[in-house]
Amino acid sequence: MLAFGEDAFSAMLENFATTMPKPKAIVFISAHSVSSDTIHVLKTEKNRILHDFSGFPPDLYDIQYECDGDPALSDRVSQMLIKDGFKTGVDLNYPLDHGIWIPMLHLYPKGDVPVVRVSLPLSFTPAQILKMGHTLAPLREDGVMIVASGGAVHNLRELKWTHKAAEGAAWAKEFEEWLLQKLSKKDVDSLVNAEEHPAFYQSHPSQEHFLPVIFAVGAALPGDQLEVLHRGVEYFSLSMLCFALNHKTNDQTTRPLH
Repeated sequence: MLAFGEDAFSAMLENFATTMPKPKAIVFISAHSVSSDTIHVLKTEKNRILHDFSGFPPDLYDIQYECDGDPALSDRVSQMLIKDGFKTGVDLNYPLDHGIWIPMLHLYPKGDVPVVRVSLPLSFTPAQILKMGHTLAPLREDGVMIVASGGAVHNLRELKWTHKAAEGAAWAKEFEEWLLQKLSKKDVDSLVNAEEHPAFYQSHPSQEHFLPVIFAVGAALPGDQLEVLHRGVEYFSLSMLCFALNHKTNDQTTRPLH
């Protein structure tokens, strides 16, 4: 399982963190922290986690992770969003969901990088989610990493828990490949209108795992280049695609987004 660090995906995250300077902080959006029409910004001094799942081995619930928040960055994020016309709220005492703390467990296991979470507004259109990313993209110029935690294909209804390494569904592999092609071509219009793809609704019976991909695209900077860190369909209907959009500043420091 990913939380235990037993596979190639977790190894990829651990290696990825070593290939770049440590960010000043991370702004996270996750498919598991959702809201309606208001963007909730987490403002904490210290972050705690929530084991927001059930039916897994007991050892999984023993895993703990802590990292700092960044109240000043939370305020800045809120101000940026308000300036661009978004309605925002502040969460003062919410834990990090597993879509955040499990990746962080492998990226920065010492908990030495602050995290600010912004909620995913499910009433937003993909175009509005894209604009959210655009709004927060300038943070990257100041050494803040932006991470979007979702999935290229996420259909739990057809998941086969005993078939992790088995052949993925044809429709799942097709949609993952289509998504990669559109990302590599920077075809934002096609990505925003992804629901027109014949396999979209089978790949995403609900949109909360796809919208973070749109947010990541929105947070791109001019000159970003796509780097595919990991790909492949596991458990028949779950894509493990992970990508970064790498940006070189004048001092040649790479500040990636994924």
